[in-house]
Amino acid sequence: MDFTPVRRVNAYEQIVEQIEQGVATGELRAGDRLPGERRLMETFSVSRATVREAMRVLHATGLVDSRPGDPRGPVVLPFSPEVLEGPLLRMTRQEGASRAELLQFRLVVDGQAALLAAIHHREADLDQIDAAVRGLAELADAEEIDPAEFGTRLQGFHEAIRRASGNRLLEACGSAVGGALTELAQRRLETEVNRGLRVHRSADDAAALAERIRTGDTAGAQLAATSNIYRYYRDILTDDERAALEPMSGAVSDLGL
Repeated sequence: MDFTPVRRVNAYEQIVEQIEQGVATGELRAGDRLPGERRLMETFSVSRATVREAMRVLHATGLVDSRPGDPRGPVVLPFSPEVLEGPLLRMTRQEGASRAELLQFRLVVDGQAALLAAIHHREADLDQIDAAVRGLAELADAEEIDPAEFGTRLQGFHEAIRRASGNRLLEACGSAVGGALTELAQRRLETEVNRGLRVHRSADDAAALAERIRTGDTAGAQLAATSNIYRYYRDILTDDERAALEPMSGAVSDLGL
């Protein structure tokens, strides 16, 4: 038979897992209070330090509001999209999500964000998107194009669209992996011989996407978002990566990409 490596679990991790399970099953709801510190020590048969470490972890992930020594006990917090940022950030930074996985995730998030932005945008949202488009166009005309600056401006453009979507989950997910995606965009530009041409193309694509959002063209906005992303990376992808990404990028052949 095949064996798998065993994982040594600390006592505080077991406490965290049980409380997370209680929230997942609905046994613990927002506003409920956990037992006080002393009662938790007795219930789990652990030390005060172990209980406090478990509460520190739960507090850091946004699951509970915990204050050491509070006799009323920690309170279960309502769900917030920002809770997703920690686990997603660890996945991209520590667990090493592949390039194809990062780009697949981006196609899903930014494609749907563009679609929703075309429906829910406000004038203030459009102003922010337009400002980001102008920033990309200005950079394209610069004598020297810094890939890091391009990554920052491109990230700002996509963040503006996610805000315009009106979906806090999409915004939080995009923010959580934004750093890794920005670095990916920078590395792509570093390999480009004619950076000005590449950034001009990105600025033009951004302007076209912004116009589709402005006119409420939901299908066009989603297709433009996904095809733009795929086209930017296509010529540096492996055959396996293209096979994984192309079906998600829209009607690629129809766009002549």
